[in-house]
Amino acid sequence: MTLADAYALALLAGTLGVAIGWCIGRYNRRTDASRAERAARPPGPHPVAVADELALALHTLATSCCLTAAVTAGAEHDTTTCTRKDQTL
Repeated sequence: MTLADAYALALLAGTLGVAIGWCIGRYNRRTDASRAERAARPPGPHPVAVADELALALHTLATSCCLTAAVTAGAEHDTTTCTRKDQTL
């Protein structure tokens, strides 16, 4: 092995070591940040997610033809008060 080969090998090993160290440090920083965020979060469901689910449910209820259709996702209809003419899927 010549001196140039040894230098190239040492340079490659050093570059790989720096890259691996950077990746490990980045992983640790991201893990610590996510742990801190979860610790600061209040327990229970996320309020924005709950509000989104409620908005979707209210939209489904408002756009359905009858309450039975809203509850059964359109599989069944209330034959006495449903506004659909055919009352089929």
